[in-house]
Amino acid sequence: MKSNSTQPEASPIIFDNTVLSNFALSQVFYVLQRLYTGRAFVGKAVQREIQAGIDSVSTSANLKNRTKLDEINKALEDGWLQTPSDRVNPSDNTVELRLTLEYCQRFGAGESEAMAIARHRNWVFASDDGSARKFAQERDISLTGTLGILVKAVKSKILCLSIADAIHAQMIDEGYRSPLSYENGISSYLNL
Repeated sequence: MKSNSTQPEASPIIFDNTVLSNFALSQVFYVLQRLYTGRAFVGKAVQREIQAGIDSVSTSANLKNRTKLDEINKALEDGWLQTPSDRVNPSDNTVELRLTLEYCQRFGAGESEAMAIARHRNWVFASDDGSARKFAQERDISLTGTLGILVKAVKSKILCLSIADAIHAQMIDEGYRSPLSYENGISSYLNL
């Protein structure tokens, strides 16, 4: 099976909530940092979604998730994960706002904003949402997702294959709806 990732090698990447949460909840945020420092972005709408998720954690069983999700805020504080600059040409700002409003007819605020920015700035959109991915592909928006990022980490020698398989399994345990089964992880995806 070939990777569906269409990400140019050094392009900026903008994440939606699902991908960031998969890496944070599995406590492997370092993978994103190693791959994307200096070009990793998260929009304000996704930041609000993540904060709402952190704030809504109330049961003791879910308190560990609050700490894990706080890793996203730490990455923003550390600066390797950034908010896209608002200092753009006013007409660019208008285009992104128009696209966001258009996309909000079908998707949540986080996906809509991220897709609008990715499309207008020619960035990579990182999402695991099937409908959003299909929509992005139809609009020639470069994209990747959790699986593509794990594959890239193996190919970049940030992760060995057995660790990538273990991370994939951990992500499934944490709620990731992978297109691959628990037993058939990254190694089967790469046909190794």
